[in-house]
Amino acid sequence: MNANDSSSDTTKQTPRTYDRRRILAGGATLAAVGLAGCSGNSDGGSTATESSTPTATETPTMTETEMETETETPEPTNPDVPILNYALTLEHLENAFYRDGLKMFSDDELMGADVLSKFNEELRMDVPEYLKVVGDHEAGHVDALTQTVTDLGGEPVGEAEYDFGYETPSEFLATAQALENTGVSAYAGAAPKVTNNAILAAAAGIHSVEARHASFLNLVNGASPFPKAVDEARTVDEVLEIAGQFVTSGVDPAAFEREEDGEMVTYDRKKKDDVSDLNVLNYALTLEHLENAFYRDGLEEFNDDELMQADVLSPYGDELKMKVPGHLRTAGDHEAGHVDALTQTVKDLGGTPVEEATYDFGYETPSEFLGVAKALENTGVAAYAGAAPTVANDQIFSAAIGIHSVEARHAAFLNELNVSSPFPNAVDEAMTMSEVEEIAGQFIVE
Repeated sequence: MNANDSSSDTTKQTPRTYDRRRILAGGATLAAVGLAGCSGNSDGGSTATESSTPTATETPTMTETEMETETETPEPTNPDVPILNYALTLEHLENAFYRDGLKMFSDDELMGADVLSKFNEELRMDVPEYLKVVGDHEAGHVDALTQTVTDLGGEPVGEAEYDFGYETPSEFLATAQALENTGVSAYAGAAPKVTNNAILAAAAGIHSVEARHASFLNLVNGASPFPKAVDEARTVDEVLEIAGQFVTSGVDPAAFEREEDGEMVTYDRKKKDDVSDLNVLNYALTLEHLENAFYRDGLEEFNDDELMQADVLSPYGDELKMKVPGHLRTAGDHEAGHVDALTQTVKDLGGTPVEEATYDFGYETPSEFLGVAKALENTGVAAYAGAAPTVANDQIFSAAIGIHSVEARHAAFLNELNVSSPFPNAVDEAMTMSEVEEIAGQFIVE
């Protein structure tokens, strides 16, 4: 996460200008997906400028050629349209995957998938319903992205034709796992290219939901819900190479290319009245200290047997229970790694890293420990969603968005352990610093 601020030369660049009403309307449309049950509907259409072609009496000397030039001058394409179409291409693919697969396999077939045979009935019964929820999320993302591209004056890409190659429920679940993890890396790679803050915040909320999906699908496929401390980012070419295995027609990569026309696009991630990147990093470090101390101390207090026998885990079978202590240790290692990385980054930028505080998490039983873990991780997701889009430095932002999705993976797993949906919303909410600090303050003694 060592980074050099790349924003110092922005004064030498000539920014394009775009209709702010259209940009903000588009961002509001995308953000609204989480507030409108993923309907993707929006009352705010594009605000096309009315034609001002003069009358013949006003311009008696204007030639026909000049009139044609006047009326045919295209409006510049909004710089976020190509990257939104890229995201829309992936959401079309995922939407079609769940839509068609859930028509092919009945609930009983999915619950009877060979890959789920090691789990008890409680978890297997969750799978069909959760897959339907995931499918609804992807359909909502398609609707919202389509409307946003339209509102920004672009042409939304359409659904292609696909061949996912699965024949059994287990193969269907394995492909779902691959698609969702690819989606996480795709959003991580694309998010830094978004120029508008409102759109970026909503994209970050979708990114973490894709990570929640991936966490659950990793779990049911017998893999770690969160294999890395920081999720990797993939380029457009890398993602399309993977997605291309399933696409038989209809994808034109040229739709994702931003036309610069020799001008630099400025980013709206940083406003003059925002806190500095150092302050954002120390804010994130404060939360990571809290989570690190939580896992470190809790895993010293409760042994593996006590954790596996937590009352809240009673609905689950031994296969899942036996994995809980190891997955919690992995989550704790992630938080410790985040502390180290953020501390070093603050130092590298010339700042003073905040130190660990004294905490009282209030748990007395293993079940209470798991309940607090759930609350902390979900708060962490909202904190990164709120803070990451305000970071000016691209390298810091990229690292933050990679941590953001890992927090979401943790949260999904802990939601499942606490018998609640791993992915309760189609777009994860963002919290302000003051909102997060109020929650975190409940656990900080001094």
